[in-house]
Amino acid sequence: MTFPKRQILSFIFGMLTLMAWAHKGKHHPNPSTLQKENFIQINEMYLAEVKPIFEKKCFDCHGLSSSAPWYRNVPGAKQLIDDDIKESKQHLDMSSDYPFKSHATPIEDLDAIRASIDRNEMPPIRYRLLHSDSALTAEEKEKVSKWVQFGKEILKE
Repeated sequence: MTFPKRQILSFIFGMLTLMAWAHKGKHHPNPSTLQKENFIQINEMYLAEVKPIFEKKCFDCHGLSSSAPWYRNVPGAKQLIDDDIKESKQHLDMSSDYPFKSHATPIEDLDAIRASIDRNEMPPIRYRLLHSDSALTAEEKEKVSKWVQFGKEILKE
């Protein structure tokens, strides 16, 4: 049994019309709009609580830093520093506010930040040797951890 094209098209049109009518008046937020709203909430806390910490402790490699360390002029150091900064920004670029630019998802970035803090991986030891105040204090770790947890809860909604 074959159906003529006209009957098939009429059936499809009718079904689409019925679905549109049944859906009328119901608002379902666009996922991208909801995601933007979530990022705005996370970014507001980031700007207030975390960015000042990251500016002091992370931006030399992961953000926009206006000054270079004195030892950058030592032969061979410039290339090493530039390579480290390039690699750092490939992993996590904090030059813009949250969500950061990276090779991962925003929630994976939050997980990586938490893991780095928990394992004291950032900043790397060779950086800390020349910048004794670069490690996060217990209070700074707490603020960043609270922000990470806040962000993860919002993104999982």
